Amino acid sequence: MIAWLGLWLALCIWLTAGAFAYVAWKRRRRPPRHLRWAVLGAVTGAVGYAHTLAYGFALTRPATVCGQRTLDDDFPLTHVRVDVFPPRLACYWTDSSTYGAGHPTSAGGWLMWCGVALLVAGTVAWATDRPSRTARWARAGVILAPAVAATIWVTRVDRFMGLSTVDLHNECFTWQVGHLQSAPTGDILRTDRSLLPPAVDCVFTDGVVSLIRMEALGLWCCLVALVICCAALLQRVPLPVTRGRGPR
Repeated sequence: MIAWLGLWLALCIWLTAGAFAYVAWKRRRRPPRHLRWAVLGAVTGAVGYAHTLAYGFALTRPATVCGQRTLDDDFPLTHVRVDVFPPRLACYWTDSSTYGAGHPTSAGGWLMWCGVALLVAGTVAWATDRPSRTARWARAGVILAPAVAATIWVTRVDRFMGLSTVDLHNECFTWQVGHLQSAPTGDILRTDRSLLPPAVDCVFTDGVVSLIRMEALGLWCCLVALVICCAALLQRVPLPVTRGRGPR
């Protein structure tokens, strides 16, 4: 408990000191909008990432943190999963259908992703404010489409790709319990994973279920948007004209 309070106090001190430094820098330098957003995003993301790492690894042991979140002894903690990036500390209990996986480091993770969003917004503002003959929406789309695709992959798809076979079976069982009316009722035979195209499938005796169906659709939409934006940019690029010499 003392370590937990110390980390939250340190986070508040970091944010307060950063806010004062940002205000002083803004009044003295008067930077453009995109640079302000980029600096805010970088600092906020770094503070959130450092807070999550300190909470999950440095000052407390993951098993201890997850043990504090257990409500009673009926569903004891089975194992803990730690990811460095994105920072994630997942606690797994025996009854995954009731509790599932808890994420006590979610506060620092949300702060980090807010910083990433500000950093991307600053990059988009820089790209759209530059003098150019190309469409502003195309310049913004070339940055936003890969950023959204990377976010979907890191936060959702990669999480399933990195799970062990036992943990993936538990995810399939959790999905089955949460969708009793539409999910297959048979037993789990196996799980299939593939990178291209991205797929994480739970194979039951009476059907197949994809755990990342919406995520895969989002990735394909980002790819289509990126192709459209690139095509719009290429149409505005002037082609070099080669002038040949006439007859003497």
